This record gives sequence, structure tokens and C-alpha cells, in this order.
Amino acid sequence: MRNKILIGVAILLILLVISVRFIFKNRLSEFEVSIKKYETEQLEDFKIEKEKRIVQFSNEGLLDYFNQYFEESKYIYEKDTVFSFLYLSGSVKFNTGQFKYLDCLYEKCIVEKQNETAQILIENKEKELEKKFGSTFTSWHPKLKDEKLLQKTSRIGNCSDFYSDLYEISYSKDAWSEFEKFLITYNSETKAAETQRKQAETQFSNSVSSTKGSLKSGVINYFETRLSNNKSQILSTEIESKTFNSPTLGIITYNVTKTIFDKLAFQRVADDAFEEQWKYNSLGTGSMPYSSCYGSSNYCSDWSCSKIKVITGGSGDVLVTIKNSYGKVVRHAYIKGGNSFTFNVPDGSYQVFFYSGTGWNPNKHMPSSSCSYLKGGFVSNESVTKDNYINLSGQIITYELILQQQGNFNTKPSSKNEAF
Repeated sequence: MRNKILIGVAILLILLVISVRFIFKNRLSEFEVSIKKYETEQLEDFKIEKEKRIVQFSNEGLLDYFNQYFEESKYIYEKDTVFSFLYLSGSVKFNTGQFKYLDCLYEKCIVEKQNETAQILIENKEKELEKKFGSTFTSWHPKLKDEKLLQKTSRIGNCSDFYSDLYEISYSKDAWSEFEKFLITYNSETKAAETQRKQAETQFSNSVSSTKGSLKSGVINYFETRLSNNKSQILSTEIESKTFNSPTLGIITYNVTKTIFDKLAFQRVADDAFEEQWKYNSLGTGSMPYSSCYGSSNYCSDWSCSKIKVITGGSGDVLVTIKNSYGKVVRHAYIKGGNSFTFNVPDGSYQVFFYSGTGWNPNKHMPSSSCSYLKGGFVSNESVTKDNYINLSGQIITYELILQQQGNFNTKPSSKNEAF
């Protein structure tokens, strides 16, 4: 009896489950029909609204933008709804239109129309500046375009579901005007640097040519080698940092490369070459290399005359200058090492200068208070000394420029400026 009861209960449960599933299936079908009807109504309402908006877009001159940017996939989207009966449930999908999309599309069309107008102004200005500044514009425009020249304002608002990058571009007359001022400044700086570079290279080239013209052929290779080794110091480049401060664009930093000709560095190389060329050169005793300035006279009549004799050692040559009481050079002569020379002078007060060294360069420029152009000088071991003023009256004074114990003559330091 008990088994029959259990079997009966089981049969009832099975019938109940089948009945529930049957009822659920029928009601779900009815729900799906109603949802489909709802879907149709929704899409029809959206279609009507869309047609109204098309008229609005057309009246406001936005129809072309509407046709360009309208995307059906954005305004129709699929939704899920759930139908439940007792313990059973089922998902039903349906399509619906988003009226908000039409509002966002309208906003996008307005922004794109404004952007098109702004873009025309920007492109015209770009063409104008490119024509005016050429490579300077094409170099700087990409660097500043997005950061400083293109002013973007986000117009996404509540439309982020449809557009992730809706920006309004505006043409700033002030920004482009400041950019043009910067290009003018940059061009001026770089042109000045280019002019300076050409001037420095011309100075270098002229100095090289002038020096080579004074060198013997056997020394030119030596000079060129020394020049090549030191060119980076003689003709150097210097990067100078500049800033352009604009109230609209902010601070723009740029570099200008300047080329510098170092005359002293070049002269050291040239002097080294001349030293190589003239290191063994010597003039004959009695030569007067500065005769164009000081004359070549060594004559004095027997009446009221005195003599100044200079004897040199064997270590080097000496060029002697003699100044009168007015500070004017009245006698000069070159004396080879180990030789002597006698100057004839009228009685009076005199000061004797001794310019000594090795290797006579006939083209060396020398300082002079008497002449604007004095040529000739020693290339190495230069030394300038002097004696105090001496008063002569029918006398002979001898200077023996040889180091010796208990000598009675000590020279004093002097300079080429004072001696000449």
C-alpha cells in the first residue's frame, strides 16, 4: 500500500512539472510576442523622431554632417528582459532605439561644422607661414601644433557612450600671431649665427692663406698638420640656449649654434710654423731690419761724437735699439751671437735696449710707438732688457753681453713696447 502511495505521488509530481513547463512555455511565447510588439513600437517612434531631426538638421545646414556621421549601430541597441513563472525564467532579447543618440549626434554635427570652419582658417594660416618661412616653419610647426597652436575643448559631456573623442577646435588669432613672431625671432637668430659662421670661416681661410703665403714650401705640410690637429680649438662651435617668452604660447626654448674663430689659438699654430721655418735664420751683424721706421744711419762726424760698442756672447743673437733723451729710437742694429757692433752717436743722453732671441722671422709683426707697421722678430727665447740712461761726451762705452764673475753691468727687464 505504501509503495502505491509513493508511486502516485511521483506521478503527480511529474504531471505537475510537465504542466508548469507547458504553461511557462505558452506564457513565454505570449511575452515574446508582446516584447516584439513593444520593439516595433519603439523603433517606429524612433524612426518618426529621426525624420523630425533630419528636417531640423537640414534647416540648420547640418544634413551633410548628419549623413556623414549617422551610425545605425549606435542608435539601435539590444536589451535583455527576463520572464519568470514559478521557479522557471527565460531571457528575451529585443532591439530599441536611443533617443539620446540623436541629441549627441546633433552636438557632434555642430562641433564638426565649427571645426571645419576653424580648420580652414588654420590651413590658410599654415600655408601663409610656410610660404613666408619655409623650412623654419616646417621644422617648428609639428613641434608646437598640438601642444600650443591647436586649442581643443572637450565637448563629450553626457555623450561618452557614443563618442570618446569629441573635441571642438578653435582658431586663436593671438596664438598664431605669437607663433609668427617666434618664427621671425628664430629666423633672425639663426641668420645672424649663419652670418657669424661665414665670417669666422672667412677669417680662418684668409688667415690660413696669408700664413701659407709667408711660409716656405718645406714648412707648409708641417703647418697644415698642426692646423688640422688644432682646428677644433681654432674654429669652434658653441651652442647657445635661447628662450622666447610668449603670453599665449608660453616659453619656447631653442638652441643657436655659433661658430667662433679664435685668433690667439690660430696665431699660436702660425707662430709655431714660423718658428719651425725661421728657427735657424739669422741676419748679418750690422743689419738694420727696421730701417723703414728708424732709418739706417750710423754716421756721426768726428766733432762731438761718441761711440756705443756692443759685444755679444755665443748663446744667441741680439737686436739693439738706442733711444735719445726724448725717447726716440735713433740707432738700431742686428748683432749675431759672438760678434760685436759699434754705434756712432752725437754726444748726449741715451738709453740702450737689448732684444735677444733665436731664429729671426722677417715677417713677424712687432709693437711700436713710433711706427704703425714694424716687421721682424725672434721666434723663440725672446728677452728684452735695458740699461739706465747714460750721458756721453766724446766717450766710448762698451757693453759686453757675456755672463762672467764680478761683471760691472746688470741689465733691467724691459718690454718690446718700450724698446721699440
